Formats: sequence, structure tokens, C-alpha cells
Amino acid sequence: MLRAVWRQEEGAPEAVLKWMSDMYGESGEVAEREFCELWTARTFSMAKTAFEMIGRSVEEETGKEVAGKEFCYIDYLRDSDLGPVGVVRVKSMEVSTPDWGEVLGVMAEGMQEFVMSHYRVVWPVCADHKCGLHVGFFHEAAVWTCKAGITSGHVVRAIDPAVRL
Repeated sequence: MLRAVWRQEEGAPEAVLKWMSDMYGESGEVAEREFCELWTARTFSMAKTAFEMIGRSVEEETGKEVAGKEFCYIDYLRDSDLGPVGVVRVKSMEVSTPDWGEVLGVMAEGMQEFVMSHYRVVWPVCADHKCGLHVGFFHEAAVWTCKAGITSGHVVRAIDPAVRL
């Protein structure tokens, strides 16, 4: 199960390994079903936090709201083949890994998809090149990147305002 959730076949991020180690230290061996429940609950909690943070960013930068009946925020699903592993979904983007960078990147892409499809607005935009940004990763941090310019791309900013690059 764990091999299926990592971005581009990378090893588990340090924060996820620490969480798993701490959980084992506190509880000892955990049954697979219980572990999956905890894994999914953690991912879901992170996704809700990311949704709120990115939603504030959308509203500040575009004046558009991402709340309302027309938007399905987060679906909490169970995979019948994998058992109690859940998937957090925003628009067509989904994540099943309790890794803050991964969750933040997926939620940002989902919000971006919503803003573009619902409001027909490009968000976010590179101030230097006036073109739309893309989600990328820099040292495990989710970032907004611009693919324009003479270098054919640059990191514009971290998606999480608390992260300094």
C-alpha cells in the first residue's frame, strides 16, 4: 500500500517517517486497518487545513470565493480494493498521502482547476511574466513555478506562506 502513494516513486518524506515512528513509539504495533484509518484521518485533516489556507489566498488575490454549493470541497472516499485507505479529492485532483508538501500541492492544483473552470480566471499569475503558475516541488516544499522567461522557468513562491525558500 505505501509504495503506491509516493510522488514519482520517491522515498517517504522525513515528516511522514517521523509520524509513523512516533505512532509506533506511542502505541507499538498497530493493526493494518487501524493504521490505514489513522493515515487517512491525518491526510484528510491536512487537506482541510490546506484548503482553508489556499482558499484565503484565492480570495485575497482574485476577490473570488471558493466556498459555495457549486464547489465540492473534499470527498472522503474508501477504496474497495485497498480497504480503509481514503482519498481526499478536490475537483479532479486527489491525494492519499499524509505529507504536507504533497497535500498542499494537490489541493493547490484542485483549487486552481476550480478557479479556472468556475470563474474563467487564471490564478495564480507570475507578476514578472503575466502568465499562469504551475505547482512544483522544491526541497519537498510545494511551490508555484512560472515556466516563462529566459531560463524557461523559475520558482515564484512557496504555496505555504510560512515556508521560506
